[in-house]
Amino acid sequence: MSLWGFFGPAPKDLFLEFNPLGSYWRVVTWNFDLKVPGSRQWTVEVQGPSSKVIHWLRSGGNELLFFEKDKLIRRKSLRGSIEESRTLMNLAIHSTLKFGIESGHEFMRAPVSGATALDFQSEARALQWIQASFGTLSRALETLRSRPDLILTAACFSGIVPETGVRVLRLMAFNLDIFFYLQDDFSLLIVVFNDRDQGHGESKAPAFQQTIKVTKPQFYDEITKLLHQLAQVGEIV
Repeated sequence: MSLWGFFGPAPKDLFLEFNPLGSYWRVVTWNFDLKVPGSRQWTVEVQGPSSKVIHWLRSGGNELLFFEKDKLIRRKSLRGSIEESRTLMNLAIHSTLKFGIESGHEFMRAPVSGATALDFQSEARALQWIQASFGTLSRALETLRSRPDLILTAACFSGIVPETGVRVLRLMAFNLDIFFYLQDDFSLLIVVFNDRDQGHGESKAPAFQQTIKVTKPQFYDEITKLLHQLAQVGEIV
């Protein structure tokens, strides 16, 4: 590793340069792929004209790693007061999630041709399922506020998937793996996998799958509320 990784730009300047504006793909993760048992890791990533990644690692102490175009440009062990760095990292998490959500607002308002009254009736039943399932997930997230011994393992992906070109908002938290596909005809395809006691990606058959045409904003509001709660519960404290 070069000395540049240790004595590169100031972390505050790198935080200020981290901006989801103009990105086509964004990722926020909490404690995915932990290398050291008992450690914690927060990650934000934006892919666009210039890819940037920030890792906050906590294993005994606190450490920041900044990457640009897959190259480590700064590594900083945090000693003493970490309040400023913590505030900036939490801001990066919130702003990345917020941009990912807001980038779908125009799509949700766009009408879908060919929608019928039968679509509306079917979507009303589907919304009840989504509200019940997301409500269970919301209550599970809320337990983390009073249980510091529990580890939050979650991830949010938003934007255009680099490998496929598909536009998606994806949330993985606890046993649910939720996909909101923003399709070319302006319909919203929702697919939810319930992995229960298995690892993420183990369930092959979706617990829920439906194309939404009439009531897209109502469904989007449900995942927006979940992501807002996740951002708060997942803050570095």
